[in-house]
Amino acid sequence: MLANGSNFERDSTVKKFMLMALGAGSMIALAAPAAAQNVTGTVNITGSVAGKCLVVPGSGSTFGTTVALGELADATGKLRTNIATDFNAAAGLTARVVCTTAAPTISVDADPITAATATGGGGYDNSIDFTASVAVTTTSGAAGPFTNDSAAAAGADTLIGGRLANNGSDNIAISASNFRTNTASDLLAADPTYTGKITVVIKPGA
Repeated sequence: MLANGSNFERDSTVKKFMLMALGAGSMIALAAPAAAQNVTGTVNITGSVAGKCLVVPGSGSTFGTTVALGELADATGKLRTNIATDFNAAAGLTARVVCTTAAPTISVDADPITAATATGGGGYDNSIDFTASVAVTTTSGAAGPFTNDSAAAAGADTLIGGRLANNGSDNIAISASNFRTNTASDLLAADPTYTGKITVVIKPGA
């Protein structure tokens, strides 16, 4: 009986230890964290910037002014000699233009100052030629001047040579020089209306 009782007690003790071990293992299993599982969401963003040039402020596409030179002839009827001085002293000959591209182009076209109806010839002239110049400021400094004479064909698109300056100041300056008749001795034909023009076109380029 004692032997059997000892065996019974021994078996009970073994079972108790086994149950305790199983319980401890279950607690360990319950205490261990589950494997991490991440979720990632991605929002892709796309966009573009078109190549364009604009006048600031206002984001317009044109700039300019009218220079009223008044009487073009001197007391002798010939072209007066101080027209360039008067023209270049006029207001509105500068502008601020910016382009989103790195290689903008410029073209300049000067049209002669011509009488509306009067004709020339025989020592009289009904038009005044001149040279237009445009100075440009880029991010690396001055560029140009880009010129065109009213007696020549319009200037072709020309690379400015860098990005237009964007520092808050005007970066385009127009001037004119070499105002002249066909010959220095020509008299200007009388006409109430003489008109000419300088056209500057700035494009984004490549």
